[in-house]
Amino acid sequence: MIKKKHIVFDFSIGSIFWVLFSLAAAYILMKLTSVIALLFIAILITLAVCPLVDHLEKYRINRALSSIVILLATFGTIIFAIVSLAAPLLDQTQLFLQKLPAIIDSVSPIKLADGSLTAQFANVPGKVLTFALDTFSAFITAFTVIVISFYMIQDLHNLEKHLKFWFGDKGYRYFVIAEKLEIQIGYWVRGELLLMLLVGLLSYFGYLIIGLPFAIPLAFIAGMLELIPNIGPTIATIPAVLVGFSISTGHGVAALVVSLVVQQLENNLIVPKIMQRVAGLNPIITIVAIMIGFQLGGPLLAILALPTVLSARVILGHVRLNKDTTIPEID
Repeated sequence: MIKKKHIVFDFSIGSIFWVLFSLAAAYILMKLTSVIALLFIAILITLAVCPLVDHLEKYRINRALSSIVILLATFGTIIFAIVSLAAPLLDQTQLFLQKLPAIIDSVSPIKLADGSLTAQFANVPGKVLTFALDTFSAFITAFTVIVISFYMIQDLHNLEKHLKFWFGDKGYRYFVIAEKLEIQIGYWVRGELLLMLLVGLLSYFGYLIIGLPFAIPLAFIAGMLELIPNIGPTIATIPAVLVGFSISTGHGVAALVVSLVVQQLENNLIVPKIMQRVAGLNPIITIVAIMIGFQLGGPLLAILALPTVLSARVILGHVRLNKDTTIPEID
């Protein structure tokens, strides 16, 4: 005789409360995505700038003064670069996207006679204008980020004291994790920005030398795709080669050569030097994280997904290594 097994589900008031609390917290987080993203950006800026502020403080330079100078200089440089490049970048990007169907048609063995691809790019100028307006409105938000970053930099050196106040004896463990995050994320932010800048500049000058049109947007694409390790530079090669072959076979081959030379310089010289203190992220994990971030909050969260994954890996690695051992000192 077969005995019947009865499965009993035990729902307590506490479990129901935690389920409802988790759902409410998830809903609130989704509604506050933009605020959380701005706070995360301020944290990244703080981690990138704080080591320099700490170094200047050793020479008895006021922490508040050095923070203001560094933040204003950083944002001033970024704003100057954006203002200087905005007009040619938008003009060349708009022209590039308008001519993209013809470029693809000229190198494709299948002629796009129905004009379907052209129709898809018909509203590109409007989208470019919208992007320009969104970029302008972002300057207002930048001021808020500067203020938050400033106060974070001032208070970061008191982090250990705050953690011990709130968590007691466990505060030091959390401080060690926070300091590891400061080191790793700080190196990553500074290294990634410098890497994107160098690859973008090398690509731009290379395209100029071979006479490739749309050098600015193509170099911009090459720089931005450095966020995706290994695969990003390969993807950035495709539009440059397409533009080259739409002009002539020689331009197409030259564009491919420029891209390969930049990749070799990047892999053998730039990356080992700049990112030597940062453990790399797996390309598959990087792509999945970017896709999830893009689905949740667009391009901004897609970029912020990378330091999020890096932070999670640092925390999990620290917990795993120190689960049954004493807490090590920071190198």
